Amino acid sequence: MEAAVKGGDNPEECPVCLTDFDDTVQRPRSLPCGHTVCTSCIDKLKEQGHVACPQCRVSHAVPEGGEFPVCYIAEALIRTMRDAKVAAAASLPPSARKGKGAARAAGKKKVLGLSKKMCSFLEEQEATVMDAIATCREVESQLDQYKTTLTGWGKQQRQLEDRLQGLVDQSKSAREIVELEKSHVAAKDGEVKKGRQELQAVLETLYAPATDQEAGVAVAEVFCCLGKVEQVVEECQEGFPDASAVTTVRKVRVASSVALEAAQAVQMALETVTKEDLQPQSDPEEARPQSDPEEVRPQSDPEEARPQSDPEEARPQSDPEEARPQSDPEEARPQSDPESTIMDRLQLILMLSLKAEDLRSLTQPAKSLLQAGLVFAVHQVEGQCRHARISLEAGQLYLHALKEQPLPLDTLTLQVSEVVPPSPPCTVFLDLSWPGSTTRRVKIHLSPDTPWGRQFLLLCTGQRGPSYRNTSLLGVGRKGQQGEFVRAGDYESNDGEGDAILLSDLDKGEYRTSGQPGDVCGLVWNDPTRGVCGLFGIYTKNGQGNDKSTKVFGEVVEGLPVVVEAAQHSNIREVTVVDCGVVL
Repeated sequence: MEAAVKGGDNPEECPVCLTDFDDTVQRPRSLPCGHTVCTSCIDKLKEQGHVACPQCRVSHAVPEGGEFPVCYIAEALIRTMRDAKVAAAASLPPSARKGKGAARAAGKKKVLGLSKKMCSFLEEQEATVMDAIATCREVESQLDQYKTTLTGWGKQQRQLEDRLQGLVDQSKSAREIVELEKSHVAAKDGEVKKGRQELQAVLETLYAPATDQEAGVAVAEVFCCLGKVEQVVEECQEGFPDASAVTTVRKVRVASSVALEAAQAVQMALETVTKEDLQPQSDPEEARPQSDPEEVRPQSDPEEARPQSDPEEARPQSDPEEARPQSDPEEARPQSDPESTIMDRLQLILMLSLKAEDLRSLTQPAKSLLQAGLVFAVHQVEGQCRHARISLEAGQLYLHALKEQPLPLDTLTLQVSEVVPPSPPCTVFLDLSWPGSTTRRVKIHLSPDTPWGRQFLLLCTGQRGPSYRNTSLLGVGRKGQQGEFVRAGDYESNDGEGDAILLSDLDKGEYRTSGQPGDVCGLVWNDPTRGVCGLFGIYTKNGQGNDKSTKVFGEVVEGLPVVVEAAQHSNIREVTVVDCGVVL
């Protein structure tokens, strides 16, 4: 601030940071009071929509566009002064060109003794250093914003300590985390500032060399300095914000706020601070935190073997209906955007405290996470944790089959039991694909609770381990005749010879008998000694009357033409269930 007060002796420099004005990040900007300050310093002086002039101390409101006007007269004057200096320096003999201005003029004029190639190389290095300086300033600005947010959280925690005796210890602990994070930010901020200053200094060395040897030394210094600064910037981008610290502080703050609300019912007359006073300005919509994203080391996802021989025909007992397929192949999940700012990542971490209710109601934060592919359901099977992707397609939520897969960074995880019903009625889906056809979706509505329906649901989600994913259609029964149906569901051997029984007593229960196109039913072996099998069939043509032996447990509600087309494919074994799951 002392520099700001004494500033003004050199119109080419900002009176605050004493750095030369330029045409990019250090542009001169005029405050309403008449004083001129560079863009970078004004950004740092902004506080709650106002900027206090560092010279006359008058506070000015930030204009709607977020920036004060550029002082074009000052820019023109500075250019005129610099051009005059360059012309004067060029007219002097080399021995008289001393000092910072002369060195810079000589650098721009092609220093004697340097080759054209070296001059061009020095110009490239100058541009690189300038870009690195701009990056440092941007990171400084982000760190300042983050420090401001952390400071606000620290103040709120201190308020809660005074009000909530029952949560004093937890609140103090949260404040300590904030202060520790602030100290980490402050330390890293100092490193960034130091790096920028070193870059500023090394930039000057690029204007001074008179020989190729001196230029080589200068370039070596540039490389060394750039390496250090890049490492510091990378550490800032990777280290901030600390997800664990932010999540812990936020949960304690929310819990303290809830306790305070309960106390206010009794102490309304004594309270002078409203509930809003406890809410952070950086997070106006306080989401109710539920689950922390847990990191699980994923296993590989083996491909199941393709079937070879056509299985023996089984008699259908099913009940599906038409389903409209929607292609949703497995995509690589996006990672955190390296271009995002510290505050962007902070907001993402805060969003990850959403609950299943927010997911079902499709709040805007939930939509953002779903569209980014960052919502997963977690399920434990025999001590092994697997994940199911939750997608948003055409306004509808889908939970895909569980599998061993790596989780992207900053994901929101829920338990499968929070989103999937324990038993039908519900709607599931199968995504079918074969050579020459795109992946298309078949939706099946499962009838109220039956053993076969429960098994079908479990094999669409993979909650017991196996699933229908990567299985093939097995054959077409009564092909071209009345009662034509497609056979599928052998998750064991994928050749139609597996029993595919996940639950016992599949034939017990209240089943519907039918044979209409779209009915999904359980199958029995032609060999009476083998009894019930766990395969299923989907009727594609009207059945032969009311077959009492059929056990219909569902119907295709969207995508029946996909099943009919698959039944007509030259090799039914090429039709694969590339994905499956539940419509939420």
